[in-house]
Formats: sequence, C-alpha cells, structure tokens
Amino acid sequence: MEVSISQIKLFKACRRAYFLRYVENLHPVAKSNALQTGSDYHAFLENLYAGEISTCDYSKAYAMAKAYEKYIFPQLNSVKPEEKFSVEIAENLTLIGRYDGIAEDGNLVEHKTTGEDNIEAYIFNLQWDEQILAYMLASGKRKIYYTVCKKPTIRLKKGETEEEYYDRMVQWYDADTDNKIRLVEITRTDAEVEEFKQDLIRLLPHMIACEDENECYKNTCNCTKWGTRCEYAGICLHYDRALQYCDFEKRNREEYYGNTENDGF
Repeated sequence: MEVSISQIKLFKACRRAYFLRYVENLHPVAKSNALQTGSDYHAFLENLYAGEISTCDYSKAYAMAKAYEKYIFPQLNSVKPEEKFSVEIAENLTLIGRYDGIAEDGNLVEHKTTGEDNIEAYIFNLQWDEQILAYMLASGKRKIYYTVCKKPTIRLKKGETEEEYYDRMVQWYDADTDNKIRLVEITRTDAEVEEFKQDLIRLLPHMIACEDENECYKNTCNCTKWGTRCEYAGICLHYDRALQYCDFEKRNREEYYGNTENDGF
C-alpha cells in the first residue's frame, strides 16, 4: 500500500473524511483562496531557485515570494528544487510524497505559509507535525529546514491601485520582520523516527480495512477543527455512492497528485 503523510494525518483525524478522499477519490472542485495563495507562493519559489524571472502580478503570493527572496534566499542559496520520493519502509507499505527542496548540506527544506498572527505559536505547533518524522523516515536525515512566511494582513485601501497595494505588502515585511518570515531548523532523534515507523506499521491494517465504508466512522471533533468546517461536511452525513455531487469530482491519485502526494501547503 502506498501512503502519504497527508493520507496518514487525515486517517487519524477522521476515517470518514479519509474514506471520501482516498477510497471514493472525491476532491472539491473549488480551491480555497488560502490553498491557491500557498500554491502560487510555492510556484514562485520554485522559479526563484530555478533562476527564472517571474512576472510580477501584484498578488499576495508574489509579495510573499519577494520577502522570501530578500530575507531567506541568501541563507538557502543552494537548494535543489522540489523532489518526489517513494520509499518502501516495510512489507506492503511504501511512503510517498514530495520534498520542497534539498539544501546544500543534504538536509530537507520545507516551505510553509500561515495566516496566524503569532508566528512563534505556529512554529511551536509545527514541531509536532508528523510530516517532519515522515520526511525524516523517507530521507534518512534527522534535520529539516523550515521556512515560514506569514501572509500579509493589511488590506487594499479605497482608491489604492493593485500596484500600490503590492508595494505596501512588500514593505510590510520590513517592519518586525522576524515575526513575519523566518528560517528554523528542526531535529529529531533516531528513536523518535523509529517510533513513528512502528506506529505506521501498526496503523496499516486499519487503513486497509477502511476500504470498507462500514469501518470508516465519523470523528465529529474534526468537523470544525480550528474554526474551519470540514470540506466534506456537506456530503458526510448522507453520502450515497450512487449519486454525483456537483461540488466534488472523482480523481484518482495519479490524476490529482501526478504520481505523488501534494503535502505541506
């Protein structure tokens, strides 16, 4: 079985949501503004490390990328761009995913964005993210460089042009910079990574069993986690496999992820 860290985390959070996404292959047609900003930001960073000059579109994502270029790029100026991985960690269990980059010293690089006011709290919570252990298990490394960029909180003023707004967003990072964009190093021990591996092996039979809809119970604690409604809330209670839902489309893993998992935005 091929599994990604997003798949693992969703299974632990709610088996019903896992069933709808990874068994029924249902994916929302619309992409949230937050996800779109994250995707655009990652694309700009890929171009930056590839030496390609992007055309300024005056977007929030581009302003974030310019802040990255100014404050983070000089510290990670030798990074291999995005790389997919597929690593067999046990019999019938392969961990798949995608690194955002690889630093000059061989350690992984991951780019994160946040809308939280307190970047310090976000970084603290990030250290508990199982993505860290999954990527360390796959790579054999025990250190990851995380870049964290806070999304601009200033709004477009009345009568302000898009270009003026963009310039103001770029300048916004120049004040209290350390609380808006940061490079952090996170390490883990061999014992911690091995514990994660064994937990994953024990979890595998339950994930396989979730191919059966009756095994995929709801976790109502996850329905409005962090104040955001689950994307499957509209179909979860009365889902019918025989029906087609206009807000979702069926896409298998290869169609949706291009042979890998879209982790970490």
